[in-house]
Amino acid sequence: MQRNAPHLPQVLYVEDDQISREVVSLFLKGEFDIQLASDSAEAIFKIKKNRFDVILMDINLCKGLGGLELAKEIKEINSYKETPIIAVTAHAYKEDERKILKGGCSHYISKPFNKESLLMKINEALNS
Repeated sequence: MQRNAPHLPQVLYVEDDQISREVVSLFLKGEFDIQLASDSAEAIFKIKKNRFDVILMDINLCKGLGGLELAKEIKEINSYKETPIIAVTAHAYKEDERKILKGGCSHYISKPFNKESLLMKINEALNS
């Protein structure tokens, strides 16, 4: 497995919407070393080649596996069993929260979010 620069935590953001990927990339620039994936296949490819400290993913991916299915697949990889996965969702209901947390994600953040709340959520995930 390839290792990235050790000084910044490694984040993978899985999101099928290009604008969302660009915005989050700008939010995290300088705070984290971020890589982007537009679908589940690209995410799995990058996960197998790198070691991420946290994974941020849209739950409603349009192509390939959905976010919860992808989370389960990631958790089956030995080196990722304990890696925090933050679900990015437009759903903020308690029932959705339970489903997300039971589905393999350790945290979630609801859209829309701002830079500060995203940074707080990632740091919370890294420190839990």
